[in-house]
Amino acid sequence: MSKVRIVTDSDASIPAHVLEKYPIEVIPQVLRVERERYEDTDGFSADRLFQLIRENQSGGRILLPEVDAPDINYIMDVYQRLGQGAEEIVAIHMSGTLSPMWSQSRKAADMMMGRYRIRVMDSQTTAMGLGMLAELAAEAAEDGANLYEVARVVNGAIPHIYVTFFAETLYYLERSARLGAAQSVLGRMLGIKAMITMEDGQLIPLEKVQTREDVAEKLYDYTAEFAQNERIGLIQHRYEQTQEQLLERLEEGLPDIPARVWRYPPSLAAHLGPNVMGVIVYEGLD
Repeated sequence: MSKVRIVTDSDASIPAHVLEKYPIEVIPQVLRVERERYEDTDGFSADRLFQLIRENQSGGRILLPEVDAPDINYIMDVYQRLGQGAEEIVAIHMSGTLSPMWSQSRKAADMMMGRYRIRVMDSQTTAMGLGMLAELAAEAAEDGANLYEVARVVNGAIPHIYVTFFAETLYYLERSARLGAAQSVLGRMLGIKAMITMEDGQLIPLEKVQTREDVAEKLYDYTAEFAQNERIGLIQHRYEQTQEQLLERLEEGLPDIPARVWRYPPSLAAHLGPNVMGVIVYEGLD
């Protein structure tokens, strides 16, 4: 086993075959709906989150969920367990502007300073972007990299992770991106789908399209812009047909780079809502 253990959180949605290959420790995010808290595990899906939201609606008002972190003692227990079998730990978490997981993990690491060597990193991304970083870190650790070398790999890769989504509502994003309510209402009235990207770890709306056919083409054009495409990931919620169209388009235009379909994590769904199609690209280094 490598000397460095990699920790991430459930927002990464790492596929089972990757977890079988690398000993990546996944800490579940927590979703809070009203007063109830739900761990983001394999049994908790975005669909389940939206069901809970519908069940807690009051007077037509949608109660938006909150992304939370587990108790600090839970994280400390994870670090202590891993520290007994590894010399160093690198923890990479969902963007700190979207979740308190990174901050909570930092606090836990600080409380264990002097006992274990732990590096906590803000990925400044989400979903399969975070999953890609965790996988890159695990690959480096498997090759014998130490804590500082693994952190260098992650820091070098972060600027080369590119994220874009289309969402059919801006209602959820009003809070996380501080959109004006008028912009959100206009989008709902016109049936407009917002193109959203990430800048410095924040979700930022860029432009709008009106048909799902436009979504597939826009996402393909976005992906094809990168000359050094190394990894491509797709996520969707109720966009199955558009996803198939995009997969076919990518297979035709970028046949040497297989696209991997990832789970839509509830921790991201809390910010983007239902009916989402997105792509995340890792542009390999020269």
